[in-house]
Order: sequence, then C-alpha cells, then structure tokens
Amino acid sequence: MAKNNNYHHGSLRASLIETGLELVAEKGVSVFTLRGVAKRAGVSTAAPYHHFKNKAELLEAMAAQGWLMMRDDFLQVLEKEETPVGKLHAIGTAYINFAVEHTAYFRVMSRPDLYCSGETIAYKGAGLEVFEMLNTAVRNCFPDKKPDDPCLSGEVLNAWVKVHGFATLWIDGPVRATSFGELGIDKLKEMLFRPPLACRPETEREEK
Repeated sequence: MAKNNNYHHGSLRASLIETGLELVAEKGVSVFTLRGVAKRAGVSTAAPYHHFKNKAELLEAMAAQGWLMMRDDFLQVLEKEETPVGKLHAIGTAYINFAVEHTAYFRVMSRPDLYCSGETIAYKGAGLEVFEMLNTAVRNCFPDKKPDDPCLSGEVLNAWVKVHGFATLWIDGPVRATSFGELGIDKLKEMLFRPPLACRPETEREEK
C-alpha cells in the first residue's frame, strides 16, 4: 500500500531508503525497482530520480547506511571488552547479530554488483572501517607475530568468512533446517567462536 506522504525534499531521500529496505525484506533484491519504491512511498515515478539516477545508486545508499550501522555496533561492543580475544568475539557476534536483526540491510550490503567495479562509495567509507576493525581485532590476538607475517592475513580472512558465512547460512535457512538449528543461534555462536580442540591448553583438552 502506498504511503501517500507529502515529503519535503530533504526527507524524501531518507524515505526512499526506508521504503527500499521494506521491499527488499518482503520480496528480495532481485525484483527491486525504483518504480516499485516510488509506488510504495506514494510519490511519482519521477521523484526518486531527484536523488538517485538509477536503482544501483539507491541500493548503494542503502548499503552505505547499513555499513554505518554495523560500524556503530562494533564500536559499542568493543567498549565493553578488554582482552584481544574478547574484542574479536564481540565484533564477530555483533556481525552475526546485525545480519539476523537487519537482514534487508545485510542482503543489500552483500550484493556482488555493488563491488564489481571496485569504486563503490558504500564500501569505501564505513565498510572499510568495519573491515579494518575486524582486521585489527584478529591481528591483536597474535602479538607474537610480525605485522607482515602472511599467516595473519589468513587468520583475518578465516574470521571474516566464518562470521559472514554463518550469518548467511542462518538467515537463508540451511543451518536452521538441520540438527544445528535445534541448538539455537546463541549456542551456535558460542560454538563458532570456540578455538579448535588442538589449540586449547593441554589441561583443557584433558578435561574434555
């Protein structure tokens, strides 16, 4: 149903982003159109073009807002942790929580076409800040490694793939459809961030 609101010029842009997210949540990104956004917002089909020259620009604006929200979530949880491992687990959990609580944002932020050119504004700003926060958190867990140690890059990639992959599998359904789903997301997040058995102290391994 169209909203039929009378927008000031400055508020229309924000409303188009909000409306776009509603449509993504309901129908997915693949059927997302500016015409559909305009209809839902209750404005003329020409109105969105005053702010976005095409669908890609609106999607990028939505993604940029999502990265800003995730960055703020990271900053908030990092303040509560003191140890390197605690900080890494905190932002990993925040990443997953964001995907679950703001799935429409997460899906738009993950759109491959937004990154094909390598010039996307959405990721150059807060998106890169999010990556650097994760990058720093992982590297701080290995104080004995030199900054240029190639294995650190592998650890960063592993952490990113772990949280993004789990978040995607959870919101898309495969994990929830298996016996893992019966454990619940909180238990699975706890399992996800536990180190491999071989990496734990010997006394802890014996207790297991």
